[in-house]
Amino acid sequence: MANLVGQTIGVYQIVERLGRGGMADVYKAFHPGLATHRALKVIRPEFGAEEGFRERFQREAQAVAALRHPNIVQMHDFGVQDNLYYMVMEFIEGRDLKSFLAEEGQLRPFSRVAAIIEQVGAALGYAHERGLIHRDIKPANIMLTPTGQAILMDFGIAKMLTLTEQMTQTGVGIGTPAYMSPEQARGLPDITPASDLYSLGIVLYEMLTGRVPFSADTPMAVMYKTINDPLPPPRDFSPDIPRRAARSRAQSHPQRAGPALPDRRRPGQTASTAA
Repeated sequence: MANLVGQTIGVYQIVERLGRGGMADVYKAFHPGLATHRALKVIRPEFGAEEGFRERFQREAQAVAALRHPNIVQMHDFGVQDNLYYMVMEFIEGRDLKSFLAEEGQLRPFSRVAAIIEQVGAALGYAHERGLIHRDIKPANIMLTPTGQAILMDFGIAKMLTLTEQMTQTGVGIGTPAYMSPEQARGLPDITPASDLYSLGIVLYEMLTGRVPFSADTPMAVMYKTINDPLPPPRDFSPDIPRRAARSRAQSHPQRAGPALPDRRRPGQTASTAA
């Protein structure tokens, strides 16, 4: 997709491209009437051309715009211009968790890790109570402000972009392989809030150990490991992890009796407990 810096979408003047992804590009934009900046997420045109996308886009955007939670980014507007679908969100001053992990590896102190998990878990609990599932929990979708607030991004995006033949060919699907739940990796159609809890557990694992539990050369190989391989004990990589936390996280693997199985990850279960 072409760089849109310098153009105007709706009333929003695009001033900077903040990031590029397989599904959308994100820009910093200026609203002249309000004299404030917003974040503008523009969906790649190949997805907007998909049959039925307009209806899904409007339905999911309306649902996400209704969310009001301190740990969920606020959506202010959405629309389509020149066949480009866009969403307007509050502009967050901060960095995503992915960048902190790239710099620091393991996050310490443990109180910092716990604060992030509790905040994201609270956001998920709020959304799940209202029937919304994120489907793509990962460090890149968790923003951290200078004051330590964790804000969950990209609600609704994965649901808008259903898995089509075109998306399969481009290697883009619902979720990110390293953080997918086993049921997502299997391609099961009925994804529940339990999948979000599993993915948050993988984020916790990475914050504690500096690595994801399953990695491979291809997305399919990662998903195969997620379904079939035993979870590497986190203390093998970080002996300073409290034993209680390590045992709790290990129980979330699908081959063990824990909350990784959808029917064992209970509604209302806190994310920190599930992780």
